[in-house]
This record gives sequence, structure tokens and C-alpha cells, in this order.
Amino acid sequence: MKDFLVILFFLGSCIQQSFAQNQEEKIRSLFPIENREGIEQLRNLFYSIYTSGERDKSWGEPILATLKSAERWVKQHGNSTDRLLVEYYLLMYDDNQLNNDLVINRGETLVSNPEFLKLPESIFALFALNSSYGRKGYYIQQINIINKLIEQNERFGNIGRSKTYAYYNELALVYYNLRQFGLARTNFKKQAELFREADDYFLTSSMLNNIGLTFIKENEPDSAYTYYSQAMNILENKISSSEYYSDAYMAHFKNVVRSNIFKIDLDKADFEDSEQAFMAELRSSKAIKEPRTTTQVYHYLADLYYHNAQYKLAESYNDSTLIYRKKFPDPSIRKDAYLLRAKIALAKNQNKNALKYFDLAFTLTDSLYKANENKNYSEATAKYNFVKTGQALEQNEKQLEQIEKASQLQRIFLSVVIVLSIVIGIILIRVKKSNKLIANQKIALEKGLIEKQIMLDEIHHRTKNNLQVVSGILELQSNKITSKEYTKLFDQSKDYLRSMAMIHELLYDQEIISSLDMQVYLSKLCDLLIQHYPKLNIKYQVKACPVPLNFNKATPLALICCELITNSLKHAFKKEGSISIILSRSTDGYLLEYKDNGIGFNQIKNNDYYNTGLNLIMMLAEDLDGSVNFKNDQGFLCRLYFKD
Repeated sequence: MKDFLVILFFLGSCIQQSFAQNQEEKIRSLFPIENREGIEQLRNLFYSIYTSGERDKSWGEPILATLKSAERWVKQHGNSTDRLLVEYYLLMYDDNQLNNDLVINRGETLVSNPEFLKLPESIFALFALNSSYGRKGYYIQQINIINKLIEQNERFGNIGRSKTYAYYNELALVYYNLRQFGLARTNFKKQAELFREADDYFLTSSMLNNIGLTFIKENEPDSAYTYYSQAMNILENKISSSEYYSDAYMAHFKNVVRSNIFKIDLDKADFEDSEQAFMAELRSSKAIKEPRTTTQVYHYLADLYYHNAQYKLAESYNDSTLIYRKKFPDPSIRKDAYLLRAKIALAKNQNKNALKYFDLAFTLTDSLYKANENKNYSEATAKYNFVKTGQALEQNEKQLEQIEKASQLQRIFLSVVIVLSIVIGIILIRVKKSNKLIANQKIALEKGLIEKQIMLDEIHHRTKNNLQVVSGILELQSNKITSKEYTKLFDQSKDYLRSMAMIHELLYDQEIISSLDMQVYLSKLCDLLIQHYPKLNIKYQVKACPVPLNFNKATPLALICCELITNSLKHAFKKEGSISIILSRSTDGYLLEYKDNGIGFNQIKNNDYYNTGLNLIMMLAEDLDGSVNFKNDQGFLCRLYFKD
């Protein structure tokens, strides 16, 4: 429940209000910016704010007004660097306001510009983009941007994050959000060790706390308690002050860790101790202005009182949860609050109220419902406006009828004839123009479709040829390598290229090039890979559903099969064996079952085990919007489910 707060602890830095307010007042005082001097002062102020890591929680409209005045001056008098910097200032304002979609739109445009990447400000734009990806749940995009972030930070002397930070934390957060808690824990441990070596006890304690959270997610409360206790021991015995964090901030984090310990099991924890811990966290979260944390603590207090049959207090804090969450709206928090209220009502034999709150909770299963709710509201508004327009038209028609009755029949007839003639003439002209336009568009579309078909055909042909050329180059280069380990890596790379080239070859040979017959493809892939191991006697069986897959699904699936077959041939068999690949279709997706009768995989239950091939399979499964699991069943078995 406290995941988001802890993530902020990883990334956040101390907010010292006096410095931040002073810098922001200077920005406001520049309004309006009408000369080069103002532009330079604005850049210096932004650089000072973000290199110090100190800024206010939320900027007001005066800041935006100053930035807009700078934008107007730059459009008329500025150079290309000025224009990039103004876009950067607006990006950071959007980030401050948590406008994630605007940050992503501006940020992706900026960081794809080579000129902008020459500026030190690019580091902070990358951090803002990374944060918005995280808030939106775009975790794969985060992985893609982390390397660029590390590169830029090192390029400009680690002004965005200290070298000690090492970015294991960023990777851990992505794995945590992808629910790969073992990988997240491994990276948290690496980051904790770096902080410990640098004598940064506060951040060491935050990493230990996060390791505890990964164990909570895996229902291992004893392990979580061990790491929470280690974090608390550091906070109580090794930290008295910090160069970067305020006393209030560190005291609040201590309250968070103490509360996490009590949350492990509310039923067994001492009531008075739990109550004191939650109350302390409530006060400190309000002091440092963390509305999400405050809301969650209200919920935990309500839950605590519910567990101790103090239903009146439970209801009171439950009300506070629902009221306070308006400062940081979150459907999941509201859902949990409704579920708890329903349980309180059941405990008080208020079955009608319990049913009401259960119904409210079930309508808030996830944040996507809220988006759908907004969409439905917009549609309903449009329908309402349409009805109102229809009513207005009916009233106008009645008024016209009254006028017609009061007028002479002859004048009415002549007027109607004139009006109808004009309308019919206009309609005929428009119909003629529309028909001509439709005919031209049809010709253009047919021509465009033919051209696109030819171009797509040529692209697949050229891609296949290019992949074969690259494979040939690797073949030549591999002859120069004396190391068996590197030779294996080259061979594996050639297998990947051949499997991808085979996709394009099959697509090029088919009349329909938008999809691939997986029965044919997987059979050819097995033949291709098995022939590289002539000393093994390997039989294989492929059963793929007759429905072909499109290119976007076939490519990652082919690479997963290539990796699985290669692993079996390398590690599973001594002299002979068999491989089975079954691709079946269900009502809403596909199931790939890969099995060999080899020696199995001895690291199957080791969550901390890291392997490049397995990690590749997990990432490709994510591209398919699917899930994958492994087990030993008279050999090795892999099941991959992905949506249609």
C-alpha cells in the first residue's frame, strides 16, 4: 500500500522551502521577459533549481506566465538553442504539475533532437520523461530511456545524480512495477551496497526498506520484517543529520519504516504501539505535505480500529480517507476504503450499508474504469446536447406553423417553392461535387494501396536480404575468433538473424504478407537450429493452430522459440532427445507450450538467478502482452500465454 511513497523516497531529494521559494520568486519577477538578459537569467535560475534538487511542491500560474512571455520573445528574436530551452522550461512546468501526457509529448520530441542532447538541461528532461513513464505505467519505455539517462549524466559530470547512485535503483523500480520482485530485490541490494560503501546511511536504509516491500509482495512477512528492522536500526543508531535531507524528512521516513513493521500483521501487533506509529506517520506526512501518504495512513488507522472492534473510530478515519484522497485522487485507494467500510458495516450488522459499499468498491476495480467512466460521461453529454437540439427544433417548427396559419396561402406557396428550389439546387451542386470528390479519392486510394503493397513487398525482400548479409558478415568474423565462448555468442546471434530472415522470406513468398503461418515457420526453425548440432539425434514435433499470426506477434514469438530451442540443444541433451512445440488458440489469446525431455533446468526455483536468455524471453513476453512461466516436468517445460 505504501509503494508509491517509497518510490518517491528513492528518487526524491530534500525540499528546503526558503531556497526554492526564493528562486521561484526570482522567476516570477522576470515577467515579462522582453530581452536577451531576461532569457539568460531564466536559464540560470532553472539550472540552479534542478542541480540543487530543491524546488517547491507546486508552481503557480505566475511561473507559467513568465515562461509564456519568454516563449513569445524567443519566437521573434531567439535562436535555435533558445527555442529548445523554452520547450524544456515548459516541459519542467508540466512535470511539476504532473501533466504526464504533456511531459511525454514534449519530452520525446526534445530528447530525440541531437542539438538538445548537447545541452546539460537534457539530463533533467530525461528524468522528467522517466518519471512520467513510471506514473503512466510505461515500464518498457523506462528501460529504453535509462541507458540514455546514464550516458547524459556521465557526459555532464553527474550533475543529475551522483556517481554513487549507479541506477540500480531505476532498474529495480521498473522490475518492481513489472512484478518481477526477485529481479527488483537483486538491484535494490546492489544499490544498497553502493550507498553503504559511500557511508550514505539514509539512502541505505531506504533501499533496505524497499527490499522488505518486495518480500511483502511475495507473502514472505518474516523476510520483510528482517529488512525493515535493519532499516530501522540504521535510522535510529547511525543517522543524526544529513547534507541533503532535512530533519523533518528523515523523521518522516523513520515513521514510515516503523509503520511498515506494524502493518505486517495488524492482528498480532500491539494495539497501542501500532496506533502510536500510525499517528506519528500521519503527523509527519502532513508536515512534509504528502497527501497520498496521509490518505493511506488514515486508511491503516481505520483498519487498525476495525481489527480491534472500535467501529466508531474506524468509521471516522474511513471518512477521513475518502475526504482526504480528493487532494491526490486514486481509484485504488477509494476502492480499498469502500471495502473496509463494507466490512465495518457487516460487523455492525448493517447489511444494507455493507451491500452499498461493496457495490461502490466493485465499480472501482482499476484506474481504467475511471477513464471509461469519463468517456461514457462525454458520450452521455453529447447525447443530452443532441436531445436539447431536437427539442429546440420542435419548438421552432411549432412557431413556423403559427406563422404559416397567419399568412396568405399564396405567399406561403410561393415562398416554399422558392426555398425548395434553392435548397434542391444547393443539394444537387453539393451531390455533384461530393460524387466527383469520392471518385477522385477512390482512384487515389486504389493507387496508394497498390503502391503500398509493392513497397511492403519490396521492404520484406530487402529486409530478408539485409539480414542474410549481416549473417554472412558474422560468419566471416566468427572465423577470426579463437575463444569458444565468443564463438557461441556469434553463433547464437546468427541464429537470431536467421530466424528473423526466415520470417521475411516466408512473408515474401506468400500472397498475404500481413501474417505468418506458424506451423510452417516453426518447423523450418527447428530444422535450421538442429542441423547446427550434428552429434545430437533430436526429434521434434510442431503443432500450430491453423490461424496465422500477424507480423507484430510472430516476430517476438519466433525469437522466444529460437531461444528455447537453442537452450535445449546446448544444455538439455547428451546424445539424443525430443522437442515438442504446441501453439494453440483460446477464446481471447494464444498458448505456447514448449517441452523437451532433457535434464531440466536446475535454477528453476531460484528467483535471484539472472540469465540473459531468460531475461530476453521475459522482455519478449512483455512485448506480446503475455505472461510466461517455467517448470521441470520430466524435462523442461515453458508455458507462454499472450493475448490476441
